Amino acid sequence: MAIRVRQRDILDLALECGIQDYPFWASSDRRITSADIDEALETGRLMAPDDDRDPNLGMTAEQHAARVAWLIRHAELERTTITICDRCIVDGNHRFAACLHARIEWINCVFMDARATEQPIDA
Repeated sequence: MAIRVRQRDILDLALECGIQDYPFWASSDRRITSADIDEALETGRLMAPDDDRDPNLGMTAEQHAARVAWLIRHAELERTTITICDRCIVDGNHRFAACLHARIEWINCVFMDARATEQPIDA
């Protein structure tokens, strides 16, 4: 698997990945909006990352917005890194949404190309 690390313009990256708005989480009831994030920020409804949470459990749009709002308040968004594989964000959708909402211009990306063939290791 080929791996590259690059800093990218966030809007160019969104176009390249086919993202026209905030990411859509398949388990969510709907796509989040800027209004959802603004409301979470205004009301202080923030959801911190939880390593004990089962990642397979679904979250509502309000919960996703609360996670994004937490990142806007507490993360160093200028130093954020996300992972892209075959033009899809595979890790960092909340971070991407937080950077997009906060109008961060550049984002660090780890690009993985799953189509690249790996060379076998001789024993």
